Amino acid sequence: MPFRGHAGFTSRFQYFWSTWASLLCLPPHILYTLASPVQQAPALRGQMMRGHHRGGVNSGLEELEYHMPHDFEPQQTDRDPILPSRVRVKVLSSSKKGHFGKNGTIVFLHGAGGQADEYNHLWKNGEIDLPSGFTIVFVQSPRGSWDPLPSPWLRPTKYGEDQPRTLEWQVNDDVQILKHVLQELQEEAGGYSKLWLTGRSQGACLSVLLAVAGVGPTVAGAFAIAATALPQLQSIPFDGTYTAPSHDKLKGLRLGFYTGDRDTQFTGHHPWHSGGTFPLLKQTLTDLGFFSGDDEDHFWLKEGAGHGGIGPDAHFGADAFKVLFAFILKQDPTKAGVHSVTKW
Repeated sequence: MPFRGHAGFTSRFQYFWSTWASLLCLPPHILYTLASPVQQAPALRGQMMRGHHRGGVNSGLEELEYHMPHDFEPQQTDRDPILPSRVRVKVLSSSKKGHFGKNGTIVFLHGAGGQADEYNHLWKNGEIDLPSGFTIVFVQSPRGSWDPLPSPWLRPTKYGEDQPRTLEWQVNDDVQILKHVLQELQEEAGGYSKLWLTGRSQGACLSVLLAVAGVGPTVAGAFAIAATALPQLQSIPFDGTYTAPSHDKLKGLRLGFYTGDRDTQFTGHHPWHSGGTFPLLKQTLTDLGFFSGDDEDHFWLKEGAGHGGIGPDAHFGADAFKVLFAFILKQDPTKAGVHSVTKW
């Protein structure tokens, strides 16, 4: 049944409002001061690394721009962080148009307290060890600010009980916008099967929703850093924006999750707790048909890290990318050179 106009929507969404209420993710340096020890990562097996030049500086990421079609009509336009009247999306790319990596394209969505530009700084400083043959792109939220957040994907959700529809509509608009951007990017990448969707916090939540139920074709995989299951993932609306995962997607989509073992941002519990994000994500995806007969690992924890301290960002560095790249290359994320990463 669709969400819009469905008589049971209000009670069902009130059940999920606490998920929305935790999506106000302030910048990491405000929320957390715990930084974990940094360990130099070895080169991933069999890979020539580019993007990291010890003692040197890289050129900046390429700026690409994508515009939503003129007939795009957002569901919600009058509540911060608002969308502009004409939506354009800035994407920072490690490759120029027409020269995307043949092995795949990694699409990263920043968190509520972040922006794409901070990853340009990490890139120029040589902190992102991108495996050879890959492209990485950083998508900037087109929304305005909500002080102190410069450009979140969703509005701060302390009003979730009173205005659940606002958050439903903002997620739906974000999904529509990002589906359009991914359609453009897959043409550069060589098809949807070459796309890896990832991000941190709000961006990670959206990346999983897009991979599982937003984008119809099966992408290569999704790797979510400090994420939870959005209400639209827990109960997929059949309203034209989302589709239930196909048989091919259930068998072919690779899914990975990574966060700090002290991250209590979304549920008030540590991620490994029965009321934490990892059991919620695992149960939600199992109910949809994922992980059946699957012998691959999907969940990893970093000891001592909270929601902000897990990174990757300008404040806490790029170690989380090492874990991400190991997952993509089917290597062991616990051996990616990041201190105290364990399998859950």
